[in-house]
Amino acid sequence: MRLWILTQFYPPEMGAAAVRLSRLARDVADEGHEVTVITSVPNYPEGIIPPQYRSRLFYRDQLERVTVERVRVYASPKKRARQRLANQISFMALAALRGSFLPRPDVILVESHPLFVCLAGGWLKLMKRAPILLNVSDLWPESAVATGVLKEDSLLVKLARPVEKWAYRDAAHIVGLTSGVVDGIIAVDGKPDHVTLIQNAVDLRKFCPPTEDDRLAARAKFGLDPDRFTIVHVGNMSLTYDFDLILNAAAQLPAVSFHFVGGGSQFERVRQQVEARKLTNVILAGTLPHTDMPSAWASADATLVALADHSVAGGTLPAKMYEGLATGTPIIAAIRGEGATLLQAAEAGVVVPIGDVNALVEAIRALAADPERRDQLAQAGRRYAEQHLAPERVKNGYLSLLQRIARQESL
Repeated sequence: MRLWILTQFYPPEMGAAAVRLSRLARDVADEGHEVTVITSVPNYPEGIIPPQYRSRLFYRDQLERVTVERVRVYASPKKRARQRLANQISFMALAALRGSFLPRPDVILVESHPLFVCLAGGWLKLMKRAPILLNVSDLWPESAVATGVLKEDSLLVKLARPVEKWAYRDAAHIVGLTSGVVDGIIAVDGKPDHVTLIQNAVDLRKFCPPTEDDRLAARAKFGLDPDRFTIVHVGNMSLTYDFDLILNAAAQLPAVSFHFVGGGSQFERVRQQVEARKLTNVILAGTLPHTDMPSAWASADATLVALADHSVAGGTLPAKMYEGLATGTPIIAAIRGEGATLLQAAEAGVVVPIGDVNALVEAIRALAADPERRDQLAQAGRRYAEQHLAPERVKNGYLSLLQRIARQESL
């Protein structure tokens, strides 16, 4: 089978989509299939294109057994809606152009976030007469409206709604990454048999419980006190998360270190708040290569997930929870719905109400004072990851769908 993966995010960029899709691409290639990824030149999340990708429109890289076709995009460090839209449209146009001149695939896997990638996928479907498996990791524009990034009556949302409906209808089949996403797709598409749930996985070899030497080395690497209770927040600092809640908790817990690893749209505001409030127990590491993530997890006694109180929070299942489970890192989560259900099933953490700073502070204090409880949560998390989160499940799920679509079998 000749597979194309059309996605705007791919290594060396960081983020859940890049990690998830690159793992899938390698796994499918390892099964003897020909995999080509059409993606952008690296620029996320900083909005800066490296010098080696600034001279041409198209580049070809070989990452292990996967051919990566990169296209030039508009990129800017500014995070306003206008710059983001220009970035997405430039990728849509040049990805469609680049794909038009590549050998025909048997099937195209389209990552729908951002949504306008679907338009490039639709063009390539027509040009190459290749069916599409649409991969939906985020309900857009619903999530953008829910988190306040866009207003419901904005022109962009009005344009996006019909594109979303068309993209679902145009795909041979759809994959949703969470039950909430699947429910949202069905609400728009109206065809339950047109969508399949395939939840994320985690690399259990790369992300595993650290030894005491690993922990001390990680603390030294990041300049963290080896003896202080340390909470890590890993990943994109987006409007999905309530950083005001986290900083308010940090202000009440000066003896606890809060280690932030990642960047994103809220990074600068968080940095300013940390300086203004003189929160010396908050450490901002910024964006790090994904190869450094095991060290980031090793530095932690616990991890914190705090969702903002928005309408799609119940269907949100942050990828960082999978890595937390795999590394045996106890999870303290201000979360509800699907994420809370997973954490309770794994018996690997503590769930508190979204937005409740007093409950969050008390949960952190209790866990900091109880190393035996932390050990129990750590062991339960790793056990759950080994039983339910292995990448083979994801690979097999996608391969089954892709091969049936390529053979034009009914699903």
